[in-house]
Amino acid sequence: MNKEEEITNLVNGFFREFTRNITMKETGKTPDVIEPKMLKHVMLEHYEEIADAFHQSVYPKIATMNGLKTCDIPETVTPEMMRSACASEELFNTMVETYRRNFIALLQGIAV
Repeated sequence: MNKEEEITNLVNGFFREFTRNITMKETGKTPDVIEPKMLKHVMLEHYEEIADAFHQSVYPKIATMNGLKTCDIPETVTPEMMRSACASEELFNTMVETYRRNFIALLQGIAV
């Protein structure tokens, strides 16, 4: 598996787990059995949490994958830090596009 595939899998995995955790907490159901309208509503209630949770979860994995030390992960991970962790513009763009695709799906009520 190349680094682009690894980053795509990390981002997709984050969204699957984040969405599952939220829907289980809010409805007691997994995202795949919730009506799209309800999924959209539930996820919109947690919209502001997604970016921070994403950065905290994915940053250390991407940084480690690219040989960066992650022993001192700050409380706030900035987009610039994510760009640096990706180690190339191509990998950063892969991460951003995969994030965007998943985010849009959630806003449309599509389980990722």
